[in-house]
Amino acid sequence: MKIEYVYNIKDTIIRPQDFVYINYRKINNEDVLPYFIFLNTVVGVKVRKITTRKLWMLQDKFKRRLHDLIHSQLIGSNGTHIQTVIGLEEACDGCEKCSNIAQKCLEYGPLRFSTLQTMIYSKNYKKLHVTDKLFEDIAEYCISKSKNKKECFKEMENTIHSTISCDKLAIWINESRVLPNEEPDSEYNHRHMPREVIDTILRKWYVKSIKLCMLHMTNEEMCSVEWQQYDYFTQVRLNDPYLKTKKSDLKFNHVEVSLSYSSYCVRDLGNRQFIGIQPRGYDNFIPNIRRMFPTDRITMDLSHWFAVPVVNIEKKMSTILEVVTMEQHLNLSLDIKFFVSILIVKKLNEETKKEELLSIAPGYDLEPERLHCFKKSSAFNAEHGPDVFLDNKWIGRRFQVKNTINQFNFNLDVYIKEKELEEGLDKDLLQEYPNSFVAHFCHKNPLIV
Repeated sequence: MKIEYVYNIKDTIIRPQDFVYINYRKINNEDVLPYFIFLNTVVGVKVRKITTRKLWMLQDKFKRRLHDLIHSQLIGSNGTHIQTVIGLEEACDGCEKCSNIAQKCLEYGPLRFSTLQTMIYSKNYKKLHVTDKLFEDIAEYCISKSKNKKECFKEMENTIHSTISCDKLAIWINESRVLPNEEPDSEYNHRHMPREVIDTILRKWYVKSIKLCMLHMTNEEMCSVEWQQYDYFTQVRLNDPYLKTKKSDLKFNHVEVSLSYSSYCVRDLGNRQFIGIQPRGYDNFIPNIRRMFPTDRITMDLSHWFAVPVVNIEKKMSTILEVVTMEQHLNLSLDIKFFVSILIVKKLNEETKKEELLSIAPGYDLEPERLHCFKKSSAFNAEHGPDVFLDNKWIGRRFQVKNTINQFNFNLDVYIKEKELEEGLDKDLLQEYPNSFVAHFCHKNPLIV
């Protein structure tokens, strides 16, 4: 079950906070309890998975009530059926009810520090979610309990228990955190994390694979900076110059990167230069991932609803290739899903004043199969009830780059909405440019991915 707060982007300043969407259906505050009772008594739903999103943005009274109703009506006092709870601690900042349920789940998080401290039991999780703020909280707690670096690291070993383990660790990274007393016009940025805390968690929890979730905004906006006043911990960011990042001696089966809720990383990843906007260094993203989380396989989903490129697919693909090959990768399989607008496939010839269809960027080989997938239409705003969440069909093609000597394989899967392909293309223009980039999307040979 998915419970999320989504508001009309036009109401950013004055936005109503008395409703949520439950499985993409808008439910007002006063109707939540009757709806949950209906699910329990009439439908007989046994909830095994609960994912909540942005409940921290609700009115405090409604937020607390919704949190308690989720526990009493959906999870139950014993949590008999529940297996997954994601995001609920954002509504309570870590309470006893949530920490008790964490013990029963196979997937849980993101953990608050108070919940982490209760995890003295023995359990293997399929997946645990943590945040960059948790790393700071651990570092500052250990500093507060020690007099020097040696004592601090000993405290860290005692704080991060090895009695639990997880197959996959999901790390939520907030792109928009601010420093205390920061100037109002300061650029938002991904902030430094204590490297040794991250490495200790990865080692003691026997993590096998990683998921990095780059998030435009969370409720943990303010950074903790006291730990940075000591020289105990190495400060690291995924958008730092990659040559500064020490390579870990661990190895992971797979690193999955989600940019679905990203703003800055998804915008900057394929851009080396901006006009009027300072890049935040995310062209270092992939080399830094391989240094902090060594792996031979990275998969990355770019956002399909935010910072979707609308200008020059040929240039965009060339820049992405430049970014992903800025370091000579050895033994790496890299897959990126890239969602674009139909506007990106054409340009206006300044001399003739006629539209032209762009070509495939050099360096790529086109794979024969046509792909398609389905994506919900909106994550940042909602206007007219559940209709805004209807699936859109996206048509894709795979563009491949191989370096057999270095054992480097890069698949760029580019997707365009089927509706845009059907309604936004001039058929005469397609006939004039039969080998253009977009012409390859119109050949029928679908493969669902």
